Amino acid sequence: MSVATLELKPIAYGRDCKTYLLWDAATKQAAIIDPRFDHVARYRHELAALDVSLKYCIDTHTHADHLSGSDRLRNLTGCAIVMSAASKSKVPDYKAADGEKLNIGEHELTLLHTPGHTPDSMCVFDGSRVYTGDTLFIGGAARTDFMGGSPAQLYESFRKIEALGPDVEVWPGHDYNGHEHSTVADELEGNPHFKADKNALITMHKIKGELPANMAEILSFNTEAGLPESKIVVPADIAGYGVPGKDFTLLDSRFADEFEAGRIDGAVLIPLPEIHDRWDEIAKLPHPVVSVCRSGVRATMAMMTARHAGDQEWVLLEGGMQAWQKAGKPMVSDTGKTPDVITSKFATGGSCAAGGGTCSAG
Repeated sequence: MSVATLELKPIAYGRDCKTYLLWDAATKQAAIIDPRFDHVARYRHELAALDVSLKYCIDTHTHADHLSGSDRLRNLTGCAIVMSAASKSKVPDYKAADGEKLNIGEHELTLLHTPGHTPDSMCVFDGSRVYTGDTLFIGGAARTDFMGGSPAQLYESFRKIEALGPDVEVWPGHDYNGHEHSTVADELEGNPHFKADKNALITMHKIKGELPANMAEILSFNTEAGLPESKIVVPADIAGYGVPGKDFTLLDSRFADEFEAGRIDGAVLIPLPEIHDRWDEIAKLPHPVVSVCRSGVRATMAMMTARHAGDQEWVLLEGGMQAWQKAGKPMVSDTGKTPDVITSKFATGGSCAAGGGTCSAG
């Protein structure tokens, strides 16, 4: 197999989750690592612009801080979803053993089982770069205080990464320190977690932190299944449902300040944290329910609650209020200002990093 480097396009979302698109220039085969559900349209645009076909979606572990885009990309492209053999998720087509390889054209990706953050964590090595998911960050490390994490296992996983060689580049699944990538040598020198001995690392990871926001709904989505295309609509489809409040319900799961700043006329506000406790009220609303939020993430989580309640008459407004506004659709506001889509001042979320950072939902 060729040892030449695959083409790489990092796809970043500020300082939050990172996705990596890899492809072989000769055969136009591609793989994507840790895609997000709310950015699937962006990935498809990138694939089309590069004129490549997606062969694999690789999730480096069962994510607890964001909705995976792998299931939807499979629906849209026919790619195969790959996770670790240690994963309990029902979503992947294939579960890879430690050291197993995937072919992308004339290149190989080696999948390394690196538990510690979660039991099913793995890294992806392309011969010169290692994509570390939530195992190793630049200057930091993944948390080990939830989802079956283990600092002792994390230490052993670090040594597996170290054994790849000092010049190997490190590309993490999150960036909380304003750096795109590093090297194994740099992390050995400057990362207190990566260079610590086992006992010191265990001591460093004794502190427990706030859990990622909406973790139960995210895990439900990422371990059971995403949404079929029949359950996803665009702004132009909404008029066909009739009159909101009479023929159907527009259920907005944002916070009150977002709702008041700009919403679809006739929408009902039930913030995501209240969905479960107000289910009896929701069940009486006119169906079908069109689930709406800022970007589509919280609305999808609301649909997970509906799924578990056995209510299948829900659809997602793809792209949420951002897509509605971009389409030039009318909005109303309670603020006396021009209706707008804002980020709530109440939005919070725990980090996936040991010692700090933020994971946010749209």
